Amino acid sequence: MSQLVEFVGNHPFMSSLFIIVLILYLRALYQDKSKAYQSVNVDQLTRLVNQQNAQVIDVRPKDAFAQGHIVNAINVPLEDISAGKIKLDKLKKKPVVVCCQMGRTSMTASQKLSEAGFEQVFNLQGGINAWISDKLPLSKA
Repeated sequence: MSQLVEFVGNHPFMSSLFIIVLILYLRALYQDKSKAYQSVNVDQLTRLVNQQNAQVIDVRPKDAFAQGHIVNAINVPLEDISAGKIKLDKLKKKPVVVCCQMGRTSMTASQKLSEAGFEQVFNLQGGINAWISDKLPLSKA
């Protein structure tokens, strides 16, 4: 123990740097665990839809949704989720996967759905762009 005290006394910069890095690491670890939703990739999304009958919620604007979306996805723009205009109570116990164009807007929507009482919320990493880059089809119906 006395050697530790001596080391800290002789190397205050290194000791301070170690404490800062430790705090940042613990903070990042806590934030990751406290997220109310999980991120999934395209493969995990297809498994969730096929095996657990997950519902895909596309939070892009209506015109972007109309240009192409994941099959059987429903369009609920982020503004409607934020304003509380949505009535998706029947989906609260069902797994839902939220997607947008690049995966950032859907993170906000995923958090809001989790706060609204949805039990299983997933965010598609990379959004529709990841779906397209994996050469998977989009529906325009």
